[in-house]
Amino acid sequence: MVKLTYFENFCLSLFSNDVSKKSSTIYHILTGKRTASILYNAQQYRLTAYFSLFPKIKRQQFERLINKMERLELITADSEGEGYQLTEIGAKGYQQYFMKHTYPVHLNQLKNGAVNAYFWRKCLFVTQVLSEVRHGNKRYLPLEKEWKNQIWLKNWLNQHHQDKQTLAQQFGKEWLFLLNELTETNAEIIVAYLTGHGKIGKTRRQLAEHYGIEPLEAEIILTDCLAELIEWIERQPQMVPLFFSIYSETARDYSGITQSAAITQKYLLNGHSIEEIADLRRLKFSTISEHVIEISIVDPSFDLSLILPIEIREELNQMLSEKPNLTYQELTEKRPDILFLWYRLAQIERRHRID
Repeated sequence: MVKLTYFENFCLSLFSNDVSKKSSTIYHILTGKRTASILYNAQQYRLTAYFSLFPKIKRQQFERLINKMERLELITADSEGEGYQLTEIGAKGYQQYFMKHTYPVHLNQLKNGAVNAYFWRKCLFVTQVLSEVRHGNKRYLPLEKEWKNQIWLKNWLNQHHQDKQTLAQQFGKEWLFLLNELTETNAEIIVAYLTGHGKIGKTRRQLAEHYGIEPLEAEIILTDCLAELIEWIERQPQMVPLFFSIYSETARDYSGITQSAAITQKYLLNGHSIEEIADLRRLKFSTISEHVIEISIVDPSFDLSLILPIEIREELNQMLSEKPNLTYQELTEKRPDILFLWYRLAQIERRHRID
């Protein structure tokens, strides 16, 4: 059997042997195309965890991969020629591969991808600075050159009313607490990335060579470990108050939805209808509808009663329970007054309940 790379095996794992998936849709999910239809399909395909995980993949590169997998009979085109399904050979192949390699299990890239990335960047900077503080060294090259990031660090340090030596000791203790929650290898990889006094963080290529894995796998291990650490920080903020302060501040700035959708959400929470918001923002009804779909997919706790009338919601839930694959065309033959947005929101809510 032809040996596949980490990336190829990972992409193979995104297909299913019982549900047909369009390769173009998977490509847009992995590269982070943020339209209502792609977000909806990401949820239906159960791939929101990997949204925008590989934003720099070229379309031609991905198409060549699909052709290769089809040629090797790892996936097969469906009867309509629009999507692909995983073959038994393909399923067995990637499952055997990931018995020896890391598969990410903590990711939620659609909601937390940006938060995780910025949180890690801040943690690296704080770690470096406090490490140098512990050793009384003021002459070093900071990881962050941008003035705004240096200002952020200064403000963060000033928020904590204790001397810097005590702060550095506490931050080190919190690092130890978090690292103890990881496997030994994953903890080693996290530490290897860190820069501090007399220590320069390793690159993913250096780590890959050390552990005998591909650079991409080293990066995925880091990304997944960060997601796991954040789960711990959210569950036990009292144990790591310094890390929690960095995370909570970052999470406020990066909610998982676009800035425009966030503005729409504020209007909704203030009691405005979609029509009113469209008028106030001078946008189309369809644009505001796409914002609502984005919000409801990213945030399962979003109150749909702000948009979806209770009686319509109950009726749609019943109809979708009886016929999960009910199309909008079939729906409007019985109920022509029901908006497409209502139908879509009911589908999204149903998927959240199932998952």
